Amino acid sequence: MLRALASRLALAAAAIAATLGLAEAGARLLAPGWAPQHAERNFWRHDALLGWAHRPGQSGTLDHPDFSVRVEISAQGLRDREYPLERAPGRRRMLVLGDSFAWGFGVERDRVFDALLEARHPDWEIVNAAVSGYGTDQQLLYFERRGLRFQPDVVVLFFHPNDVEDNGEARRYGYPKPRFALGPGGLELENVPVPRPGLRWRLRRFLLQSSYLYNRLERARELLEAGEAPQPRRATLAGFPGPGDARRPDFATTAALLAALREQAAQGGARLVVVSAPGPAWIRDALARTLGPLDVPYRPLDEAFRGRPAGEYKFANDPHWNAAGQRIAAEAVEAFLVELGLFP
Repeated sequence: MLRALASRLALAAAAIAATLGLAEAGARLLAPGWAPQHAERNFWRHDALLGWAHRPGQSGTLDHPDFSVRVEISAQGLRDREYPLERAPGRRRMLVLGDSFAWGFGVERDRVFDALLEARHPDWEIVNAAVSGYGTDQQLLYFERRGLRFQPDVVVLFFHPNDVEDNGEARRYGYPKPRFALGPGGLELENVPVPRPGLRWRLRRFLLQSSYLYNRLERARELLEAGEAPQPRRATLAGFPGPGDARRPDFATTAALLAALREQAAQGGARLVVVSAPGPAWIRDALARTLGPLDVPYRPLDEAFRGRPAGEYKFANDPHWNAAGQRIAAEAVEAFLVELGLFP
């Protein structure tokens, strides 16, 4: 009887596995929009200070229905070439901080905006220290503890609207992360050392990064918990909290983080410059109000993209910029840096 029961259980397990396998194959074939998001996380490792960071020396292919690109992480933990810490005579140095848009999600390395700028301005070394998913809090910590070693003349912070929300969370995209709170004495760092995720979390991460079907089920569950009906994924910022929306995150922490980053840059002999990806007007206004008194040059990139069809500069199944979008951003950033007298 035990052998018969074991046989039936094994048969049932095999049938379930076969059904799930067929469903996964069908999803990959018929629903490319269900593709796992943020597969760049395969190049991450746990970091007790930052939550996650690039795995030095890691390389591989980032596959998506819209693209397949090569990713190589240097020994310095950058999606960039190796830079000696000693400055090259006669060359100035710029450090870029940002998230997946500055990292170049879905785009070959030589087509990311900073690589385009460096090719056009050989008197500059432009170090791309962007990491997908980072908010201003992680960017500040990275710059303080690691970015200053590159001795930059200029720090370009590539701000994305969702950074405001990132800065208020101790967990983002399912990953534990550091968080700053505003206390009586200013910014107070919390959740550091960042706890290492457990086995259950690592299994869920594996499924999220590899299974079309599991991603769709998770997305449906999240929407149901939020009381929303499942909607097709769209390459837009629609749904981001706007003025008067109770869900709108507080900007005070972000403002304090920007002030701290400006101070750290100045102490390191660098000038902070901020550009922002297109987004809600209230975020542009909040950035302008914060950065103006700090004497930090700021340029939103909304005008560079305004009037262009989204299909020209975004992927069909992902909101990130394609190579054309990176080129548009590069041209807008270059024009801004020319205005500031940093580029000739």
